[in-house]
Amino acid sequence: MGLLLLMLWGPLAVTLALTLLIGRLTQRRFQRLILLPLGFLAIPLAGSVYEWMQGGFFWELGVLLWAMIGGAIFLGWLGGWALCRGKERRT
Repeated sequence: MGLLLLMLWGPLAVTLALTLLIGRLTQRRFQRLILLPLGFLAIPLAGSVYEWMQGGFFWELGVLLWAMIGGAIFLGWLGGWALCRGKERRT
């Protein structure tokens, strides 16, 4: 159970921290760099395609797990983007 929580909260926390770091360092100069953490979505995409190609007995659960990890990465990025955007409005 702990490994499953780590697989979901880990990507969310790492992507959130990376997005906040990029947003804080770049501020207004290189605003497009905040999209960089979305490149991590290639990892769950490749994992889910691998599970699908392997087939097997419960391949759907493998694809679902990779989709949940991808969702955690996206939610982490979205949270970091919203926090960085909120700071820009105040200044």
